[in-house]
Amino acid sequence: MKNTIYLCVLAFLMAGCNYTVYDMNKGLLKIPKKEVYLVKYSAEIPAGTTAEISYTDKGNTMQTVKGATGKWEKVVDLPSGQEVMLKIDVKLPQTNPASQLTTVQTIDGVVVDEKVQTGKKVMYRFGYKLP
Repeated sequence: MKNTIYLCVLAFLMAGCNYTVYDMNKGLLKIPKKEVYLVKYSAEIPAGTTAEISYTDKGNTMQTVKGATGKWEKVVDLPSGQEVMLKIDVKLPQTNPASQLTTVQTIDGVVVDEKVQTGKKVMYRFGYKLP
């Protein structure tokens, strides 16, 4: 009986949380090897909200942008063999139709990842390694 009550309370709390988590690491990409790759990160953040974005920059350092809004883009030249990561945390406004976060990553103009997420709080994580 006690376990049933705990499960009901847990289910009620979980129903109130609407998290969207996208966490993927593709590992080593199967693309032609070059010395330097042109990596483009982009995101469309809905009006009325801000996001915290972290991305891999030259020298394998993570840069963080707080308060990003609207259409956000960053283009970086990254060397062969580097680990790449893009992280976006955003609380989306509740609208009808549902507001959404759109993310696109390209390498030398070729799309590596393109996603659309909805929910109250979106946590997007996408990583890979350049050949």
